[in-house]
Amino acid sequence: MTNPKLRSCFAFILAASTFLSFETACHAQSKAAFAPGQTAPAFQAKTTSGEVINFPASYKGKVVLLDFWATWCGPCRAELPNVVASYDRFHSQGFEMLGVSLDRPNSAAKLASFTKENHMAWPQIYDGGYWHAALAEKFGIQSIPLPMLIDGDTGLIIAEGSGARGSNLAPAIEKALAAKKKN
Repeated sequence: MTNPKLRSCFAFILAASTFLSFETACHAQSKAAFAPGQTAPAFQAKTTSGEVINFPASYKGKVVLLDFWATWCGPCRAELPNVVASYDRFHSQGFEMLGVSLDRPNSAAKLASFTKENHMAWPQIYDGGYWHAALAEKFGIQSIPLPMLIDGDTGLIIAEGSGARGSNLAPAIEKALAAKKKN
């Protein structure tokens, strides 16, 4: 390509398609291989603080939000104030959270800094696998943010995706906690 206009046009098209691919992956309707009413796969993973989580066994008697997200994801960042407020409001009532970061390789320090600055007091799992993170693949995650509200006793998925985000998150947590108290 010796023509500068053609080279500039090609560079623009390449940049635009890369941006659109990123935006589509992040903004797409959240989808996972599992849905409400199904049992979430059990797993064992180490958090960024070194704690070993046996999911869902580590959350017996609790309702837990398993939150697939990343620091680079705009919609994840936009949802963060709602997630933090829900954690602060319901944590003392038996609500827990477990973050699963789909951040890029070698981002552990950035993740630690981000979670501290944004008052994310719950544990995070990060393996540097980006879209190929072990848990993202196990759960069939194709877009983020993707939260899953799960019963810690049974592993049953109570709500996921848009049913566990935005204005739907607090009511879903309240309903799940109320059901726990009845049992």
